[in-house]
Amino acid sequence: MPKSQTIPLPPLPADTHGKPKGKRYKQQFGVIALVQDEQAQKALFERLTSEGLKCKVVNT
Repeated sequence: MPKSQTIPLPPLPADTHGKPKGKRYKQQFGVIALVQDEQAQKALFERLTSEGLKCKVVNT
């Protein structure tokens, strides 16, 4: 069982939108690749986008 299902979560505030209605929610899948530095990140991003993949750059 995933850890998030074992911890009781507090209720959402009343003004929270919650789960989107209808077909607005679209399941997505992704991969995180860890690289050595910004130069390697740029090279990998450019390679993957040139192959037609939709990519997002993150920095932590």
